Amino acid sequence: MEKYRQVMPKGDSASPVFCGSAFCTMMLRKNPGKIIFIFFLLAALFLPAAPARIWAAPPPLVAVHLNGAALQFDVQPRLQRGNPVFPLRKIFEELGYVVTWEAEAKRAVLRAPGCVVILYPENPLYSVNGVVYRTANPPCIERGRLMVGMDFLQESAEIKELVWNEQKGILYLEYRDSREEGRELPHLPDEADKKKYYAHFVEVLLPPGNRVQVGESFEIVIAAPFVKGIYAYEVRFFFNQDVIKIKDIKNPSYKLQEEFYMKRINNREGMVEYTQTSLGYLEELPPRRHLVVIEAIAFREGAVPFLTGTLTIKLLDNTASPIPVLLEEKTLYTSPAR
Repeated sequence: MEKYRQVMPKGDSASPVFCGSAFCTMMLRKNPGKIIFIFFLLAALFLPAAPARIWAAPPPLVAVHLNGAALQFDVQPRLQRGNPVFPLRKIFEELGYVVTWEAEAKRAVLRAPGCVVILYPENPLYSVNGVVYRTANPPCIERGRLMVGMDFLQESAEIKELVWNEQKGILYLEYRDSREEGRELPHLPDEADKKKYYAHFVEVLLPPGNRVQVGESFEIVIAAPFVKGIYAYEVRFFFNQDVIKIKDIKNPSYKLQEEFYMKRINNREGMVEYTQTSLGYLEELPPRRHLVVIEAIAFREGAVPFLTGTLTIKLLDNTASPIPVLLEEKTLYTSPAR
C-alpha cells in the first residue's frame, strides 16, 4: 500500500475526478458526440429543474348592456360556480323599478307598474304578483348588494330579449317599454298593494323530471326550510285516487317528546292530511326541514297537480297567528311502465 502511494501523483491529480477527467479527455478524442450526449443526460438527471412560472388567470369580466348602453356597477357582476350573477338594484332601477330592502323581514321588494316581486337572500323561491317561481341561482348578498341570476332577470322583469355572450362575458338586455308601445301603464303598487303579496314560500319537491312510472313507489316532500317560527301546521292534499295511492304521510323530523301529530289517509276519497304542533310555548322556533313527506305509488297514467286548490298549507306561529304562505305549484305526471 505504501508503494502504491508513492507511485500515484499527489494533489488533485490523484483524485477520482482527475482520473475521470483523463478518461473523458481520451473519450472526447475518440468519440466527441457520445461524450456530449452523456453530459446532457447526466445534467437532466441530477440538476434541479427550474421552477415553472405560474401565471394567475385574471378574474373573468362580466358586463351588462341595457338597450345598447353599458351599465356601471359599484359591485361588479361575476361568475358564481360558472354562472353569471348580477347586482339586482342597479339593473332594476334602470328598468324603472322601485327597489326596497326590508331589513326586519330580510327581504327585497321590487315594484313597477302592475308588478310586485318579493325575494329572500339564499332562498331559491321568489314570487311575482303572488306566483312562486324557482331560480337556479339563489340570491346572495355580496358587499351589501343582492346578486341574482339570469333566469331571475328574465322571469321577473319585462325584458324583451336577454342574450348571454359567454365568450365575451356580456349580458345583452332589451327592455320592453310599455310607454313606447303606446300602452297605458297600470299604477305603481302602493304599500297596501305590496302587503297583499307578503308571504313566505312553501316548496314542493317531486321526483326527478316531475315524472314517475306506473307501479313505481316515490316520495313527495312539502317543506318550508326558510320559514322560522312555525309552532303548528296543517297540510291537506286532495288527489285523483285512480292515478296514485298514498301509502303514508309523515314528518321524519318529528320529535316525540316535544311535538304531537295526527294524520289521516283516505285513498277511497282521494284525501290525506297531517297536523303537527309543538308541546309548550317556545320563544325561538328554527325553520323546519320538512313539513311532510308523502309516500305514494303510481297506480295509473295521468297527472297529479299540486296547486293551491289541491294542496292547502296552514302555518301558525307561537301566538296562534297565521303565517302567510305561497305555494310553489307543480304537477306530477305518471306514465306507463316501459
